[in-house]
Amino acid sequence: MVNEIKTVSGDVANKEKNAVDIDYALDVAGLGWYNIRYSLCLALFLIAVIIEPLGYAYILPVARCDLQMTETQRGFIGSIPYIGIALTSFPWGYAVDTRGRKAMIVLSSTVAGLLGVLSAFMPDLISFTAIKFLMSLCLACPAAVPYSFIGEILPSKYRDVTLSVTNAMQIFGSVFVPLLGWAILPLTFRVDFGLYEFKPWRLLTVIYALPFLLGALLMYFGPESPKYLMSQGRHDESLEVLKTMYAVNKKKSPDDFPIKYLRMNEDLKKEKPPFFKSLAIQSAPLLKPPYIKWMALIGFLLFGIFANLNGLYVWLPAVLNTVLTGGGEGQTACQVLAQKQNQTDVGVECIETIDSLTFIINALSSLACAVIAVGVSSVVKIIGKKTLLIVFYALIGCVCVGINFATQQILFAILVSSFPILGLCIGPVNAFAVDIFPTKLRGMAVSLSMMVGRFGSVIGMNIAGTLLSAACEITFYGYGGLLFLCALLSFLLPRPTVQPKQDIITISTRL
Repeated sequence: MVNEIKTVSGDVANKEKNAVDIDYALDVAGLGWYNIRYSLCLALFLIAVIIEPLGYAYILPVARCDLQMTETQRGFIGSIPYIGIALTSFPWGYAVDTRGRKAMIVLSSTVAGLLGVLSAFMPDLISFTAIKFLMSLCLACPAAVPYSFIGEILPSKYRDVTLSVTNAMQIFGSVFVPLLGWAILPLTFRVDFGLYEFKPWRLLTVIYALPFLLGALLMYFGPESPKYLMSQGRHDESLEVLKTMYAVNKKKSPDDFPIKYLRMNEDLKKEKPPFFKSLAIQSAPLLKPPYIKWMALIGFLLFGIFANLNGLYVWLPAVLNTVLTGGGEGQTACQVLAQKQNQTDVGVECIETIDSLTFIINALSSLACAVIAVGVSSVVKIIGKKTLLIVFYALIGCVCVGINFATQQILFAILVSSFPILGLCIGPVNAFAVDIFPTKLRGMAVSLSMMVGRFGSVIGMNIAGTLLSAACEITFYGYGGLLFLCALLSFLLPRPTVQPKQDIITISTRL
């Protein structure tokens, strides 16, 4: 009996001695087709989220007369995706950290996709807006979770590069927005549904919603995050995911995985608290030291990105169209806009399509930015994500200021087309969040910081819409100044930490 007790205690001691940290286990599992496959799948959610608001730029002008929509209403509907994300980032962050990364992103994307398809069949403005608003309440999860999810299935040394590549893919995905619009909107079919006619803009609405459903279908057969499983005390499930990852990446048997035990957090053995207490536990640590300063910093950096990218930039294609068609060669964009406002508006024509040049310019600019993003992603490991943030914040800040001095149409078009490059900053900022916050708080931290960023979209869009007509030059100086401030604040971000090697030679010889 005594020998049996000694044997059991010896086994427990042996397990604790041989147990390794989850980050080290991910390093041993390596990088291969397993990680790439699911990183691509998760990137599809980010592409779906960017297609939804960008698609409004092509759908709403054509749908204006069918839905009897004023310019003010059009501006409000255009901001609905960001309002929904801002309102629901907190509860989705809680759900992701307590119910699982995979389950929540599949659920939210499925509902978002179905509502997106349903909105195409709404007969009037009120029903269309209501369905789009309900859809927006499901966007916060696929808009934020992929960043932390990707970071949790990758070896630490590949996270920065992969998240930057994911950002590049998101920018590349935006190319499909004008291309799909160019392919669908010129069609002339009409289907009488009684209360309304099903026109090309409604078909385009359906197509823009399909990436959500495709991503949900693919991820349904995917794994849960091994880090999340460990944070919930599900040791064996986490180890099985790591074994599968190792087997696929190394083309070996799962039983060859050299790590047999993962180090458990003793706090996970405690009984789980009720819902509201658990919600407080998830969020309270983020709102006090040592995390509150990082929450504020990361939130503000994202606010600066989205205020420009989803705020000011939304109005720039219309400004570009005015400059190109206004015959204002030798004048700045603001001077052309001022002349345009002095002209008498004799009415608004209902349009069924958009000029092809609009689609071409936007598609080419998105494609060029995607190519630049791929190039930058390949060197982010060398230059560092902090340097990347500082450079791109300052670069687009200079673009904002430079617009006030651009008197040539081609130069103005180039400056406007460079704005999507700012999207390259989202990945590195979220990569810092993955590094700073512990696993059990990471989903909530990323979701809350993205919520602050999405408020930047709503605020930035409305301020830009008002100031462009009232104080055009001040608009570009102000948004440029915001980006310069973000560049300065980026210097406060922490330096990357070096992961402990933990007998790496011993285990690597057995791979």
